[in-house]
Amino acid sequence: MHYAAGAGLLAILFLTIADITGRSGFSNPVPGTVEVTSMLLVAVVFLAVAHSEDKGDHITIDLIYERVGERTKQILDVFSDLLTIAVLGLMSFQLYHFGRRNLVSGAETPVLDWPIWPFVFIAAIGAALYTISTVMRLVLRLSGEPVDAVDASEDETEVIEI
Repeated sequence: MHYAAGAGLLAILFLTIADITGRSGFSNPVPGTVEVTSMLLVAVVFLAVAHSEDKGDHITIDLIYERVGERTKQILDVFSDLLTIAVLGLMSFQLYHFGRRNLVSGAETPVLDWPIWPFVFIAAIGAALYTISTVMRLVLRLSGEPVDAVDASEDETEVIEI
């Protein structure tokens, strides 16, 4: 999924360059650029979030977290995982049903007449994979195993703190 998200990002890049070049140099922009970019962006985001969760690369704000004890940190981590599982599980479920409604109704983009349902299903799959990744993280956390990818690796990588 991570590589598919990267390919989608490259497609957005090349399409944007072609659109800007066509508009500026030839007064002929690529039709439907906004639509294609929007649809691809949905795929990029939802395909990449599960990989980010798996690697422990999501942005966190630890203003309070770093000032509490280890037991409180564990409780906050479990609560955060449970909340993430609930919200993303519901999101995946709703996206799936929204995709089915789009499939049945034949909803299409306004300019290129592309069907919307494949992108909604990609979002549903991405949200489901994110949920599964968070469930796996919670199971590891509750069993006392290393949670972050850095914890499980033998070679230490340099961490940059901001």
